[in-house]
Amino acid sequence: MRIDLDTLSSMADYAFKEIRPDDLAFLFASGKSEGFLRDQLGITLNQRLAISGQENVTREWKKHDLAVMNENYPVLLIEGKSWICHDSYRKSKLLTDKKSIYQGALNDVRKLIDTRKRYPDASIYISTVIYGIDTTMRGNHEQFNITYGDSHNKGITSAGNFSNLVGISRSHATILHSAFGPTRRFPLRVGRYHGMDIEADFFLTQIIEQPSKDLLREVKRSVFE
Repeated sequence: MRIDLDTLSSMADYAFKEIRPDDLAFLFASGKSEGFLRDQLGITLNQRLAISGQENVTREWKKHDLAVMNENYPVLLIEGKSWICHDSYRKSKLLTDKKSIYQGALNDVRKLIDTRKRYPDASIYISTVIYGIDTTMRGNHEQFNITYGDSHNKGITSAGNFSNLVGISRSHATILHSAFGPTRRFPLRVGRYHGMDIEADFFLTQIIEQPSKDLLREVKRSVFE
């Protein structure tokens, strides 16, 4: 069984459209969402691949977030992360911090490539959700206990407004993911949380080869020069 990038992206799009927009807004506003989104995608893969016999979808296989297996052999592996727009907007958090988006993606890619050395027919992917909450729409957003609320506020202030923050963050994330391999992006249908707008994008990148040693320099040049 071989699942290409476009097919997997379409399945992810379908999976997340099954979530009520206001429920998704609640998840983004109230805590980490990686596990829920992984599980939602896993459910859809299990449903739509018409898996039978020894084929199965599993979570946390050998520390990989999601796997499609043929008996004990992985045919598809996915790693997933979630970040806020302010992370993608800032140069340090996007690229240079020890816990940057770039470093997180690179660690996942290295882990996937190491596994593929043992299972050369496996297709490997990284996925990322980037989201932002317009906390400025409520004068006292602290009363709603928005996770990373202050960071959302700082990002909006730095970018000038929420629309700028989302647009610049989306551009940075697109350049970064595309540097790792063929990438598909689509917006998630997110509702409002206590009157605050939320924007989110899903990125899916197929890893074809080991990243170049010059990748970080190339991304820096593309994004900030």
